Amino acid sequence: MQLKYLYLIFIVVCITSCSKKNEITTGKLNPSFGSRNHITVVIEDDLWNGEVGDSIRKRLAQTGFGLDKDEPIFDLDQYSPEIFSTKAKTSRNIVVFSNSDDYLFTLEKSFYATPQNLFFVRANSNKELIQNFNTHADSIISVFRKSELNEEQHALVRKELLDTDIVKEFFACTIKIPKTFQLVLEHDNFLWFQKDLPTGNSNLVIYEVPISSIENSKDDIEDNLIKVQDSISKLFIQGSNENSYLITETGFFPSFKPIQIQEFSGYEISGTWEMENDFMSGPFLNIALKDSYYDRYLIFQAFVNYPYKSKRDLLFEMEGIIKTVNFYDNEN
Repeated sequence: MQLKYLYLIFIVVCITSCSKKNEITTGKLNPSFGSRNHITVVIEDDLWNGEVGDSIRKRLAQTGFGLDKDEPIFDLDQYSPEIFSTKAKTSRNIVVFSNSDDYLFTLEKSFYATPQNLFFVRANSNKELIQNFNTHADSIISVFRKSELNEEQHALVRKELLDTDIVKEFFACTIKIPKTFQLVLEHDNFLWFQKDLPTGNSNLVIYEVPISSIENSKDDIEDNLIKVQDSISKLFIQGSNENSYLITETGFFPSFKPIQIQEFSGYEISGTWEMENDFMSGPFLNIALKDSYYDRYLIFQAFVNYPYKSKRDLLFEMEGIIKTVNFYDNEN
């Protein structure tokens, strides 16, 4: 009788073990978590507190272009391998550093959770570990930014959205804007949406100009984009003081980089705005897309006015909104 019971217990244990093994092999992963633009860094404390950690912070926690000096592009949470817990392993963005005999840089997708980007950076000395990281830092940043933008846009489409038929009517495209924004100004080929904040606002302006305003023999494209931005802002984005209006900060030349949305190429411009004849300032993001069919540059200008508060994630929300633009979801 006792042998029968022992046999039954053995069978139950085998079935349970096989069941658990199947759960692992079938790839059932927990959903990842994390605040927007956060990275979990797994590294020994002595490395983190030394030159390796300095190199990591210099790249992954660098100041965002146009943002205040204390606003990094990513917030970093450091764990030593010994306390890299199950919960921490479900972070959305992870970089694991270690001294090892092998020299390795690799990206694993959805390793502990999903969606997830997990980078492994290894080398056999501190000097080579820094070199390995610096060689691939731009790739790490690009992957994390793309992933975070994707998360931002997924969150956006789950929100209650504003009726933006007027965008379709004016500019022959669609865009997803949360209902927390409202249309505050409408003019020929110009729309201004605004979201109230406790002590400021987030703003999205959409307008179009002829291609010849941007591409001509008088000035280069970068200068013309700034001139157009400033001239449009002077007309429509005015302050409370007399003769005050939004301009590009003259002492801080913006960053330009090429961009492609669907088949439309253009420029992404980041910098700082200020108010002429006033003391207001903040970051802006301008995306200008060339549309040869309509002989225009379609321009999306986002700027945040939120004095003494963090603006990084607010501007990132604006970037997510702008990049939902769709030129094909349009019956006309």
